[in-house]
Amino acid sequence: MTRYRLDRALAPLFFTALLGWSLTGCLDRELGALIPCTVSGFSETIMVSEVEKVDLLFVIDNSSSMDAEQAALQTQFPRIFRVLTTGDINGDGVEDFRPVQDLQLGVISTDLGAAHSSCTVFGDDGSLQTSGLGDGCSADYPTFLRLGSEDGDAERETFVADAICMTSLGIDGCGYEQQLESMLKALTPSESPIRFEMNTQGQGDRANAGFVRPDSLLAIIVVTDEDDGSTSEPQLYADSGSFGTSDARRNIRSFDFPEQLHPTQRYVDGLLNLRRANPDLLIFASIAGIPVDLVGGGNPDRSPEYFASILNDERMVETVNAEGNWLQLTPSCQAAHGSAAPARRLVEVARDLEAAGANGIVQSICQEDFTPALNGIIEKIADVLSGPCLLRELAPDTTGRVNCELTETLPATGDFTTCASLAAQGRIAEPIRTERNAAGDLVEVCLLEQVVPDRTRGRIPEGASGWYYDDFSDERESRCSRQDNRITFTENAEPGPGALIHLECFHPALPERDPSVRIVGDICGDAANNPQDAACDCREGDCSPRVADMICDTASLTCQVPCANNAECRNRLALGGFICDESRARPICVNPVCG
Repeated sequence: MTRYRLDRALAPLFFTALLGWSLTGCLDRELGALIPCTVSGFSETIMVSEVEKVDLLFVIDNSSSMDAEQAALQTQFPRIFRVLTTGDINGDGVEDFRPVQDLQLGVISTDLGAAHSSCTVFGDDGSLQTSGLGDGCSADYPTFLRLGSEDGDAERETFVADAICMTSLGIDGCGYEQQLESMLKALTPSESPIRFEMNTQGQGDRANAGFVRPDSLLAIIVVTDEDDGSTSEPQLYADSGSFGTSDARRNIRSFDFPEQLHPTQRYVDGLLNLRRANPDLLIFASIAGIPVDLVGGGNPDRSPEYFASILNDERMVETVNAEGNWLQLTPSCQAAHGSAAPARRLVEVARDLEAAGANGIVQSICQEDFTPALNGIIEKIADVLSGPCLLRELAPDTTGRVNCELTETLPATGDFTTCASLAAQGRIAEPIRTERNAAGDLVEVCLLEQVVPDRTRGRIPEGASGWYYDDFSDERESRCSRQDNRITFTENAEPGPGALIHLECFHPALPERDPSVRIVGDICGDAANNPQDAACDCREGDCSPRVADMICDTASLTCQVPCANNAECRNRLALGGFICDESRARPICVNPVCG
């Protein structure tokens, strides 16, 4: 049975029910009052269309130390493109995920030039490569290659051969790599306010026009043995000048003058702007200088703690070491084909994109075989194409239902534009409202039926139509790794292309309190002496640790997220727009929009 899954990690939003906040302004529709201690109401809107297109960009270091690494990458191409276009990961002939129907492949170098005698002014300027090196390679390829699922073995072999040629960039590129800036210039449209060296514009709709499609999964893979040196100062790598004249220290200019590098947030924001409506359709992956034991194979946990464990490892700390007449950064890892410097900036971009709802993956270039590194990236692409898994566990009630509602905003055109036309596919015939879409068209919003599965037998009732919470199926267990839940649609209820699915869930943090039990506690006071305190719904110790280390807020008598400053609210539990209300005796994170 083919099913579509909502799988983005849903950022929890915490709401206070007794503070008089207007909930209408917090979510897309008016919600009922939350019961005391219901603190994990969350809401997420996701574009639902069968993702059939993948735009895959390789950012390849073409400096003097990358010959063996380029070759190691190319050995993986026959398998990579077979897996992506067949959906068969293990080669057993069985489709493991929805295959890519339309794959576009582009290649850029890390050479953006430098004011140094060994480099040109703009280098390759973020333009997609159109020529190849090596026997049998052409001097003139299209800006990007295309491969479809309907193409056979012969077409795939030609695609692989062309991909190998286009990624054979050689090792004569500028040695002052600007991996992130080259990537951003390649993808950014000229209409963007982002500007590059000498006030130049992006290549996204100029030299590279047509590569990034609005409805594709955009996957970027950076392959390099150096950390990013993208600079805002054109003279940083100059032969002489205010940044030094010593040849011995030129290779570590970015280490000596980190303030001259662009902030990594520039690249996080720039990439997110390309997929603002649905950041899950963005993958940023790097195969770079990270100790092999820190990343492993497959698709590891990408929590904040995971990225912190990499950045905090002593081998990832930048130190200088002498190598002949040159000073270099001490390698973070080594392999038979060479060593690599700590890729701290690349890890930071992956971390921050992951926190923003996109997909950040880091792998090690020091693996003798790139199979594990590429496996992790392939699996993430497969996850997005098949629908990701929920990182948040939901709690079914005694009837087997979860306290969530799913709505679908229909497209303005197509075969199904009314709720009534979808009544047989698990929608309530009467729309819950109509609204204007981004184009100004009036469209209907439907409520979807929730199906109660038979969890004991692991199956859906025969003839049922709608969506359900899957915490039991074998497919869920195999696809979701350590995450153990997902929202799934029955086969006849899968949303159509162009639809928007909106999920809203509310969960009590505590079981209902027995009204006959008098609550006495430090937070709520002594009910014997203060009768009004008898209605208290939470007290010291009730909220933590069962509710993510929250505290009982005395004003609302609900469990809330404690804080010391606004930064903690932004960083903790992905509370995007929340601020710290420091006016309280015990400050908590609040939503200023709802205040």
